[in-house]
Amino acid sequence: MINKRINKLRKIMKEKGLDAYIISGSDPHQSEYTAERWETRKWITGFTGSQGIVVVTADKAGLWTDSRYYLQAAAELIDTEVTLFKSSLPDFPGYLEWLAAELKPGSTVGSNIWTTSIDRGEEFEAELAGSGINYKGSGDLLDDIWEERLGLPTQPVFQLDLKYSGRGRKDKIAEIRSWMDKKRLSWYLVSSLSDIAWTLNLRGNDISFNPLFMSYLLIGGESCYLFISREQISSELSELLEGQGIIEILYENLDSHIETLAPGRINLAPDTSSIGVQKLFGDRWGKVYEKDITVGMKAVKNKVEISSIKNAMKKDGAALVRFLIWLEDIWPKGYLTEVSAAAKLAKFRSMQDGFMGLSFATVAGYNDHGAIIHYSANEESAYTLSSPGVLLLDSGGQYLDGTTDITRVLKSGDVSAEIIHDYTLVLKGHIDLATVTFPVGTKGFQLDILARKALWDEGKNYGHGTGHGVGFFLNVHEGPQKINTGVVDIAIEEGMITSNEPGIYLENRYGIRIENLILAVKSEIGQTEDFLEFETLSMCPLELELIDGDLLTETQKEWVNNYHNQVYKTLSPLLEESERVWLKGKTRRF
Repeated sequence: MINKRINKLRKIMKEKGLDAYIISGSDPHQSEYTAERWETRKWITGFTGSQGIVVVTADKAGLWTDSRYYLQAAAELIDTEVTLFKSSLPDFPGYLEWLAAELKPGSTVGSNIWTTSIDRGEEFEAELAGSGINYKGSGDLLDDIWEERLGLPTQPVFQLDLKYSGRGRKDKIAEIRSWMDKKRLSWYLVSSLSDIAWTLNLRGNDISFNPLFMSYLLIGGESCYLFISREQISSELSELLEGQGIIEILYENLDSHIETLAPGRINLAPDTSSIGVQKLFGDRWGKVYEKDITVGMKAVKNKVEISSIKNAMKKDGAALVRFLIWLEDIWPKGYLTEVSAAAKLAKFRSMQDGFMGLSFATVAGYNDHGAIIHYSANEESAYTLSSPGVLLLDSGGQYLDGTTDITRVLKSGDVSAEIIHDYTLVLKGHIDLATVTFPVGTKGFQLDILARKALWDEGKNYGHGTGHGVGFFLNVHEGPQKINTGVVDIAIEEGMITSNEPGIYLENRYGIRIENLILAVKSEIGQTEDFLEFETLSMCPLELELIDGDLLTETQKEWVNNYHNQVYKTLSPLLEESERVWLKGKTRRF
């Protein structure tokens, strides 16, 4: 099936005069996760991961993806002609380098201008030009061959109450307009779906696991237009928005409405705005290309958001404890699978107040499946959990009062000393990052070594980042801050929520990852300058029986004890007596 689809694409490419076609796998808003209509990477290759570039030429096809998906992609590409290229590894060329080697000078490479960002399009053009290859933006060629492709999603949009968001949309728009004045902008087009949702205190359900809705937001000095499908907004909400100066226009009428506006200076974020959008604003417009100001605004949580997310963590922790009690009883019986375990955890979460769904597809990887970093089990591939063994469980929930993301490694029976050793190394790194104090202005890449040192000391490592930002009832992956080895020139600021998730993965054996969410808060330690530290937000016991205490320092042991004391203190009021007794044992002093 996949090879037939690729060959159909090649016929269209030939008709359009294209020697190669690049598929980003994104949507017109450059989203990491997309509605089904834009799951183009999955449709053309069968690969289901959230990151990757596909390139198709007249006789070859390749997928470039990162280390989170090496094992998964290798399995999913079997029986297709698609070659896996492991991004960032020296033995594999980048996709533009590969195209330069594969194509002759004078060849033409295309991509969909609506799913290609402005900065990526510039990269295509500049890199390929050096080899005499032309880049030509094109339409969506898959539309001609994807017979059962879904249309634009139109799920209802709802308002996020001020008691959760802590800040009204009028106030947010006023701050954006103040920034526009400083930049001498007449207009500002927001393409990023999460930034639109955050700015307007609205949420939707157009994309699985992400409470977003397909839209554009055009902000002027006096006017504000929301481009969205009419059926997504109720008459009551429409009246409310209009009363606050936000006018709805049909999503598909973005182009025609732009023609009615007086041209001026407009900002188009180059990483989230598409080439297609750029072309709508012709030569009469003065175009400025700065990243969305809202990215930084929404990354720093306000006091109400912080209070709300702490409440969500309590509920999430209570659900996890109930699941762990259930799991401890069921696992030894020998009929539980990765799929049924994930489903049961989702059920426990769904019983919590304000639960709105999962924040991503649960990763439930037993033994060697745990080494597949973003493994997603299905009925065909799922293992049955036997004993002894270890289960890597990475999961999260979307609540009206916040987004959660947590990973635990669980055991049944007696596991090997090697597993215990590696779990403890990962825990050491987790603790060392959780307990660091650092000067204001410190970037994530300057902290990353703390999570890796214990592993590096033994010649071990992990390929993914240590930490990503997390949204507030928004995307579980959010920028701009990151904690990883790459140089991301963004400082960790007070109020930012980031994951702390070192790990180790041994192919065909097991995977270990320990993840909590951490909040950057002001530290009292600063004497010569202001310092920050992290407060751990996630509340769920660690697996004490996987910890080798001889490998921990006294400071690290005390962190485990203090954390478990906080877990018990926070969660016990939400639990029944028998559940409290169980939790007391799991958080006993180490």
